[in-house]
Amino acid sequence: MTLNRFAASILIFPATLLWSQAPTVDRVGFPTNYEALFERLNTFDRSDNRTVRTIYGNGPAASVKADTMNFPYGSVLVMESWRALQTAQGVPILGANGRFQKDPAAVPGLFVMRKERGFGEAFGANRNGEWEYVAYRPDGTYLNRPETTASCATCHLQAGALPDWTFRVRPLYLQEGSGANADGVIKDYEFIPGELRVRADSTVTFYNSDMVEHTITDQTAGGGDTGPLKAGNSVAIQFTVPSEFNFRCTIHPSMRGKIVVE
Repeated sequence: MTLNRFAASILIFPATLLWSQAPTVDRVGFPTNYEALFERLNTFDRSDNRTVRTIYGNGPAASVKADTMNFPYGSVLVMESWRALQTAQGVPILGANGRFQKDPAAVPGLFVMRKERGFGEAFGANRNGEWEYVAYRPDGTYLNRPETTASCATCHLQAGALPDWTFRVRPLYLQEGSGANADGVIKDYEFIPGELRVRADSTVTFYNSDMVEHTITDQTAGGGDTGPLKAGNSVAIQFTVPSEFNFRCTIHPSMRGKIVVE
């Protein structure tokens, strides 16, 4: 009933009118030999679709600094996306470091973005800076041709102008986050969750998502200490036997947490 009440003032546009604007010519270009010629910026595990994603940048892209987050013209970023190695039930099989592993039987997708002067105008209202996007297979054939990349532009629009319309470069590359899935975060001067239960032989990854430095310090005298974790940094802690790990931040002593290893 509510929808009918306001029907006269609601305009519903076909999706093609909003999302179909995109370049028709490939100005990005297949990144030949990118693994050897580009710098590996970071690798992150994406749990929702069980993939391992590695970001590479050419010389201009790798030169970006945290204080500007503005990529120079000529920057090329490649996101190499692999299906993670999984059980028959679709559960990722973790490596010794607690991270996703690439499935050697899979074929990765290469999602490439290039920044050049004047790029992106074909995206219309969804333009994000001067980037254009194309996705390839390793043999150079298309996964997404230029004319089907409107969804890339609308996605990167959400990243915003401050990181130059890119995702994850600041926390993972510039702030040295590991890219592992987070088991806990530090935010607003709290450890979240305050108590975590894991099995023995688990690796727990915490990210500092706060604006200031914190530590994860064993409350037991002589116990382990991460040292100061800068904003965006992460730390992996491995637990081999059942135990109870009570920890605090030495910089902000009221911050406390617990990990129960079962």
